[in-house]
Amino acid sequence: MTNSHQSRRSPSAVCRGGKRSSGLPLTFEMTFPADPGCARQVRRVVSARLDHWSRDSLTDAVLLATTEAFANAVTHGSRSRGDLITVAMECGHGQLRVSVSDEASNWLPIVSSGTDSLAESGRGLALIEAFTDAWGVEPADEGLGKTVWFAFNTTAEVPSPPPAETSPCSPRPAIGENWPAALPSYSEGRQRA
Repeated sequence: MTNSHQSRRSPSAVCRGGKRSSGLPLTFEMTFPADPGCARQVRRVVSARLDHWSRDSLTDAVLLATTEAFANAVTHGSRSRGDLITVAMECGHGQLRVSVSDEASNWLPIVSSGTDSLAESGRGLALIEAFTDAWGVEPADEGLGKTVWFAFNTTAEVPSPPPAETSPCSPRPAIGENWPAALPSYSEGRQRA
């Protein structure tokens, strides 16, 4: 007999990023279950990371694009809520890049032309295209899966000085959510720059 709580998976976080003086980009990655209910937590995590990196001016556009990419990964890139979706962020070299990776589908999305503006679906990639400076899709290096990425130019921004230390990341769930066990995140080799 399986306890229903044991089948739920928790998001896991991997934080990397040094001081700005090192010249290295700031990076963040978190893995979520392919569950539409996780979209709210994805938005909270991404918003907090943008705040930490002093990129508040990009918050609305980044959250819109990330939410659309996550929803597409859940709907088209997963077979069950047991599949995983990874959201990775990198800020440096005049660019903020976000990628959303699924592990269960090689279907590569395209922007459909002539989408009905009143339709409830089919507009996600058009929104990503409209609100970002660049975007693309990359198949997984091996096996099933793909990454939808998008980027924002940050060279025009005047960033605030970053904090002296990288704050600790917590895979702790939001209040009211019960996530009993941590998940492994993708290895370094899975991420592309």
